[in-house]
Amino acid sequence: MRSYLRCVSFCTAGSYDILGLANFFKKKAYFIRLSRDALHVTNLKRPGDIFFFNNGSFVCWGFKKHFEEKLISFVKPFAIHPLLHLETDHFFYRYGQETTIDTQEKHRLDIITLDSEDAQIKLAISYGLAQSIKLETFEEEIQEAIKKNNYLPEEIATRGVISLSRRAIFKRIGEIFIARSSINLNIEYLDAPEFFWRNPNLEPYYIMVKKFLDIPSRVMALNQKLDVLQELLDILNSQVQHRHSSLLESIIILLIIVEIIISLFQFHVV
Repeated sequence: MRSYLRCVSFCTAGSYDILGLANFFKKKAYFIRLSRDALHVTNLKRPGDIFFFNNGSFVCWGFKKHFEEKLISFVKPFAIHPLLHLETDHFFYRYGQETTIDTQEKHRLDIITLDSEDAQIKLAISYGLAQSIKLETFEEEIQEAIKKNNYLPEEIATRGVISLSRRAIFKRIGEIFIARSSINLNIEYLDAPEFFWRNPNLEPYYIMVKKFLDIPSRVMALNQKLDVLQELLDILNSQVQHRHSSLLESIIILLIIVEIIISLFQFHVV
C-alpha cells in the first residue's frame, strides 16, 4: 500500500464561507486559487491538494489522517449550518498510464489512477466526489425522516386515526417540511458545475466519477423519497383538517343541543 496516497472527501456543513476560508489559508502562507464555487488550497512545504466547495464539502489529496483532522477543525468557523454528523468517503490514488477509477476487490478499496499530477484533473474528479458526499448527507437526512414517520400510514389503515396529538402532528409537519425544503433548496449542488462550461475538456473525468459512484441513479432515488415525504405531509395535513372539521361539528352539535335545552326550558316556563 506504500504506492497509494489518501484521497478523502468530507461534508461538514450546508455550505462554506469560501472567501473566509481563502483569507484564512492565505494568512497561513498557503497558495490559494479561488473560483466561483470552489477554492483550491496547496502548500509547497506540504505536498497535496485541498478543494473546498460551496456545498459544504471538501476533498483532500495526499495528506495524512492527522492533518485531515486538523483541517476539519480549521473549517468549523467558516461552516454555515454545520452538520450534526460528519460525512466522509475514503479513496486511494496513485499515478499510472491512464486516469481511471475502480474497486480493488482484494483489499475492498476504491482506487483512483491519475495519468499526471495536474491539479485541474484532481479538481474535476473532486467535483464528483464532493457531489457524492453531499448526496450522502441528503440520503441520510431523508431516510431518517421517512423512518421516523413510516408507521403513520399503517396506523391510519388499521385504526383510522393517528395517535399523535394535534401539537405533535404540527411538529411532525414542520420537521418533514424542513427536511424536504432544505434538500429542494440545495438540490442544485447535484447539477453539473459551471466549471465544466469553461473547461469541457475536463468534464469526462467528472462524468467518470459520477458513473462510478452511481450518482444519477441515487439522485433519482432521492427524488422518489422526496415524493414519499410529500405524501406523508399530505397525510398529516389531511389528519389535521379532519380533526378540525370534527371539532367544528362537535361544537355545532353542542350549540344545537344547548339551543334545544334553552327552548324547552322557555316552553315549560311559559
